[in-house]
Amino acid sequence: MIVRLNTWFSDIVFTSTFPDLELVSDQGWEQLELWAEEQLIFSVYLYVNENGRIYWTNLGQVMEQYMIENQLSFASFSLRDLTVVGAENRFRRDFVAVFSSYFMDGYAESFIEGNFLTTLSAKQISTSAYDMVPFISKKGEDITDRHHVVFYADGVLEAMDWANAKTEEKDIALHNIYVSAKDYVSEIQGSYPGKEIKLLSFSVSVGPRNITYYVTDRKNLTQMFFINAFNAFELFEVQGVTTTKTKVERDTAVVNRREVFYDRTIEKSYEVQTSALSSPIKDWVEQFLFSPLVKMFDPDADSIDEMAEILITESTCEISNSNTELSKVKFIWKYADVYPRIDSIKRKTEGSFSQQFEFQFK
Repeated sequence: MIVRLNTWFSDIVFTSTFPDLELVSDQGWEQLELWAEEQLIFSVYLYVNENGRIYWTNLGQVMEQYMIENQLSFASFSLRDLTVVGAENRFRRDFVAVFSSYFMDGYAESFIEGNFLTTLSAKQISTSAYDMVPFISKKGEDITDRHHVVFYADGVLEAMDWANAKTEEKDIALHNIYVSAKDYVSEIQGSYPGKEIKLLSFSVSVGPRNITYYVTDRKNLTQMFFINAFNAFELFEVQGVTTTKTKVERDTAVVNRREVFYDRTIEKSYEVQTSALSSPIKDWVEQFLFSPLVKMFDPDADSIDEMAEILITESTCEISNSNTELSKVKFIWKYADVYPRIDSIKRKTEGSFSQQFEFQFK
């Protein structure tokens, strides 16, 4: 049976930094298992070397695959020895793994206590979009969410604060704070009735965790949700120029000495060239380009799950440390659905010169 575990790791650990394990056994082989909650997800037979040691590697990748399939940002796992029949003598090591597709410095426990599940402390959001602010909390923690907004009320600069008091009751839990400019404006109008509100920014904090959103009125943004480095959905609104490309391929055959079409495929793709990116944003955009799942933002969808999936087929990052050269990203995306899409058809006839020209396609 397993006598001891020689490798130390914390009770809360990042998947990307989960170590290779060295275990000591008093017999020739061991049957070892990895469980998620009460579900067996991995089992292996390992032979013991001449020094009585067993080495168990790459468990971080196994845990990541399980969390991707189940859309989890963290999960409770346990390592178990199934060789010994007597339950009281069996080896078992319980821990919590936090998903991270990037190598993270420091301990996972201190990270989740002080940060939302994003690598940004500030980002931009349009008036038409919403975002999710995820965080992990532990039992007994004060998870009061505090909100600070800055706005103009009839042209006068104002600020407001409010909070929703809560205490974590579960051992460990994931929370998502829904934020949107429209909801904040509605909250403000309750205290400033009859005044014209222009929202400039809002900040959300839970304990030491904090993120600030700067509100923009820009139109023609390409809006997407993607799975970030912590396996959580995050909004990305692209400023830049989009070029739509349609490729039509036709196959022909000769029938009765006449050449006819018998098959055709239509592929519609979109090439996006972003505007200049700041240093924190360009590193964050890499998570978007490498994301296993990207959804096209749809304000009419009831949830992110209902939004259309898209594929990032090509990408080029131009990252410069020059003071004069700005970083830019170019990528090509298309809908995962093989059928080409068209915008809703307007039945009202308009003149050619009365229609607004849109330089960015959706």
